[in-house]
Parts: sequence; C-alpha cells; structure tokens
Amino acid sequence: MAITCSLRQTLPALLCLAFSSISTAAEFQISIVDQNGEPLSNAVVESPLAIVLRAPDEVAVIDQVNKRFVPMVIAIQQGQSVTFPNNDNIRHHVYSFSAIRQFSTELYADVNGDPVVFDQAGIAVLGCNIHDSMIGYIYVSAFQHVAVTDASGIVRFSQERIAETLNVWHPWSTDPDNRREINTTGLADGAALQVQLNVTPPEQVFGFRALSTQ
Repeated sequence: MAITCSLRQTLPALLCLAFSSISTAAEFQISIVDQNGEPLSNAVVESPLAIVLRAPDEVAVIDQVNKRFVPMVIAIQQGQSVTFPNNDNIRHHVYSFSAIRQFSTELYADVNGDPVVFDQAGIAVLGCNIHDSMIGYIYVSAFQHVAVTDASGIVRFSQERIAETLNVWHPWSTDPDNRREINTTGLADGAALQVQLNVTPPEQVFGFRALSTQ
C-alpha cells in the first residue's frame, strides 16, 4: 500500500515522512553444493555492494587444533586483524608467503603472538613450518558483506538490496583462480539461490596447488 504524505497537518505529515524513510532490507540465501549435489562448506560468498569504509574492531580467529587450522577458511573485511591461538599440545609456526600479506610467527605453544593486520584485499594462504599438512585460508574482502558457508553449505545476507552479481570462491574450486561470478537475476527478496561448484579435494591434486595459484 502506498503512503501519501500531506503537509496540511503537521503531526500526520511528520509520521508519514518517518514511515516512508524506513528502508526495508533484502533477505536472501545462497546455497553452495558440489558436483555431486552435496553441501559444500568453506565456500566464500561476497556481495560487492558496499565497500569497506572502516575495518571492524573485532579480531578474527583461526585456531590450531589436532594439527589443523580451525576453521580452515575465514572471511574478513579489508583492514581487519586475525589472531592465531594454539590449542594443540605441540608447538606451531604459522606463516604466509601470499602477495597480500607475508608474515611469520615465532615457534609457539602456550603464548600467542600479536594479531596480524590484513590491509589488502585478496587471499592469504596459511601454512605451518613444522607441519606441512596444515593449510588455511583468509579471504580478505574489500566489501562489507562477505560470509563463509557452514556445514550445510549455506550463507544468508541482509542488505538494502540484492547486488547484480555475487562472487563465490572455494580453495578446491576448479574455476580460474578458484573464483566464479554469479548473476543474481531473478533472485528476489526472501528467496534462495543454489550454486554448484566443481571441486577437487587436495588429495587428488599434485603438490601444494593453493600456494601455486595465488
């Protein structure tokens, strides 16, 4: 129902202007599945609608548990910091040779180092100098709306409107640079969109593919 404002009566006019200025958010859901139709976790979905004006104060966390980075993939906003606690009973040495941020921690167990700031957009691939099997990813976004799919392969967004395209990235994706641009034509408020990616788990490829392609 349309709201018609009249300035003849001051109070009704003010109420009318207040209601008409309220913006409704667009709510939508993205579901990522693999080539077998199975839910795909650790996929990053980025909505390039609003750029980052100020990095969040919240420090993101990648833990180290059972010789794994947990979670394997995180998505942060450009300028945000990440800390790397060690909840293993052994020492780790976290490093990255990625173009957007190169760093190396001291070998540590109980005492965590200072958070690392990621002030460039892109992908940072993490490794451990002690345990070659450990690999993690930090997706640094220049946009405010970015999320990682959960175990059910789903992310949800609430924005002022739906962007014309979305960016989808997964470290095992066979798309160029592990990335795909998705057209959102036909995606309405309150609706869901399913995206299928072809993925190749690391045990099926030769060498450290993630590092060589970033």
